[in-house]
Amino acid sequence: MRIKTEPNAKIIVCGDFNAEPGEVPVEVICGRVENTNNPKLRSRVLISCSRGIPESVRFSHIHHGHGNLLDHILISQSLLPYYDQAEILNENLHDESLPYFNDTKFPESDHAPFVAMFSGTT
Repeated sequence: MRIKTEPNAKIIVCGDFNAEPGEVPVEVICGRVENTNNPKLRSRVLISCSRGIPESVRFSHIHHGHGNLLDHILISQSLLPYYDQAEILNENLHDESLPYFNDTKFPESDHAPFVAMFSGTT
């Protein structure tokens, strides 16, 4: 797929960026016009699915008692009509910092699952 020849391509970019919203890695991938200074790229800006999650639970990682949003799901604007909701399943997330870092005590990931739901996609 070539984005130039498929301007309405449905794109999802997701993963552990090790960066919070507003930090350089996330901003570079989103490609907001404010950062590119190129209004011709406006239709290619990616939208974060975390925007609709209440701030009190908008975190996918805990370090020294502070919740961080390091994992992201970014979607193309062509997917917005199909996007329903997102959720970060962080209820059982443990603090990965000392003294809780022991993988024997917490062998699972120290990042919460981040799920986005869509309907009616083609």
